[in-house]
Amino acid sequence: MWINYDNLQKTDKKRSILDAVYVFSICSILGFIVETIFVYISSGVYSNRGMLYGPYCPIYGFGGVILYFLFCNLKPSKANIPYAFLVSAVFMGAFELLSGIFLKNIFNVEMWNYDGMFLEIMDYTTVPILIGWGILGTIYILFLQPLLHKVIEMIPKTMLKRLAILIIFVYLIDFGLSVRHIILDPDFLRKMVTLEGKL
Repeated sequence: MWINYDNLQKTDKKRSILDAVYVFSICSILGFIVETIFVYISSGVYSNRGMLYGPYCPIYGFGGVILYFLFCNLKPSKANIPYAFLVSAVFMGAFELLSGIFLKNIFNVEMWNYDGMFLEIMDYTTVPILIGWGILGTIYILFLQPLLHKVIEMIPKTMLKRLAILIIFVYLIDFGLSVRHIILDPDFLRKMVTLEGKL
């Protein structure tokens, strides 16, 4: 797959920290919904797929922010598909791998493990999943990125900063409470994921 970087079609969209906050929030919620439905359909069990109390999964939020900064200035065109696919596969695959290692070594919990699966890489990702990330990145640039921009543009400018601050505040409180419980009860995160410790 050869990519002519000189021919990448770009926009004049400016990166914004405020935009990144909204992208993080929207992708966290969407990721939580999609993964919860997927797990329920595949296993018949409802499970909180995030490490926080609220209905959001931060890893998808961070993934969305990564894609946002990678592709913010690219037009949603077919010419950019090979670039979106390759970059998404590499960056998101690395992010998933490092996240799995981080959760295992810091919180001693495995929210996913691909040990023994086809072409697995250090237990926390696989080559087929890298391909999946490439496909999701392509879908992101063609469909989700334009939609996110439209949603953010619908927010009144007078509320843009205040609402972003409120979102950050809610996440920080939730994160602080979750970390506190994890410190007090090292098994808390496992129980939370299985809903045993859900309040």
